Amino acid sequence: MAKSKPVLNVALVGYAFMGRAHSNAYRQVNRYFTDCPYEIVPKVLVGRSAGPLAEAAGQLGWQESSTDFAATIRRSDIHLVDISTPNDSHFPLTMQALDAGKIVLTEKPLAMTSAEARQMAAKAAALKRPSLIWHNYRRCPAAMTAAALIADGKLGTIQQVRAVYLQDWLTDDACPWLWRMDAGVCGSGAHGDLNAHLIDMTRFLTGLEFSEVVALQETFIKQRRKPDGSGLGTVNVDDAFLFLARLSNGATASYEATRVAAGRKNYNRIEINGTRGSLVWNFERMNELEYFSFDDEPRVQGFRTIMCMNGGAHPYAGSYWPDGHIIGYEHTFVNSLYDFLVCLKNGTDYRPNFSDGVANQEVLDAALLSAQRKAWVTVEQSQHFAGRAEPTRVAAKNAGL
Repeated sequence: MAKSKPVLNVALVGYAFMGRAHSNAYRQVNRYFTDCPYEIVPKVLVGRSAGPLAEAAGQLGWQESSTDFAATIRRSDIHLVDISTPNDSHFPLTMQALDAGKIVLTEKPLAMTSAEARQMAAKAAALKRPSLIWHNYRRCPAAMTAAALIADGKLGTIQQVRAVYLQDWLTDDACPWLWRMDAGVCGSGAHGDLNAHLIDMTRFLTGLEFSEVVALQETFIKQRRKPDGSGLGTVNVDDAFLFLARLSNGATASYEATRVAAGRKNYNRIEINGTRGSLVWNFERMNELEYFSFDDEPRVQGFRTIMCMNGGAHPYAGSYWPDGHIIGYEHTFVNSLYDFLVCLKNGTDYRPNFSDGVANQEVLDAALLSAQRKAWVTVEQSQHFAGRAEPTRVAAKNAGL
């Protein structure tokens, strides 16, 4: 008879896009990773509207639902709390859950400002609570392989990074006004939504930090109709955001995030050039890695495409399908959760954690400050940035949380 595993009960706040992705991870982690050290139970789904919430709980596999966040985190049978709500509620909900003694997993970006992010990381550290920020793209087998190749010195000294994250869902001016267009709720537009991923992937792949940035932003459609028909809502965040960066070893880097690139759905691409080689990872071909090496014979030099779904060579691949049978977006969350649980069991630090969220937020804020000043800004200056609207905590207020 198999030995039973310790049980961890989860409370998830929010059941939209990210809530669905996280819910799937909680249901699947024990099914694919048979060596997962805990039995994960999706216990309580938390939201603001009882009827739709109960329906979502049934669909997504949660045992219970609740509209009372405070009561949920007081429960002794809840061990993990996952925050997948709009950005302005990350800070208050995370701090409340930490104060209640819970382990907290939070969506990106970690907070609305660097100051908030530092408070979150400091509290988790003071309480000795492990933390996770859901930068799931790190957990693609190809991305993990790329990081390992760079760490092994296969690219030599990193000299350049160029990255773009392109979407087109705001190209149509008929798209209604949403919370992602209000700086008081989301902090920034394509920048915090998409550049946050590129910043994290740069830090993860190269091991380098950001020193200084210079940025440009643009909002192409300044007003959009409100979905309830009550008039027009003002768009006070960026539709497109570009910035240049100097990394900690002197390397140069360029970034572009936009939600108005017609024809691009989720084009998330990063290229890294070193003195010995280069690599490219593109999420739309997430299981593949393009790799070039000067160590190859000149007659066969050129970019090669590596299918990173060999269970004997690539991370996570052996837990899913036979070699070459690709995995998808949803599996990156399963992989992230599995790694976090292994670290939790072993008492080791999971990455990315809240400290990584702080580093990410500092770069985001430095770029926003640069766009405001129209000048180069050091990342250290980001802690003084106060150029955005104050968080309105709309999500938290509406949920009664």
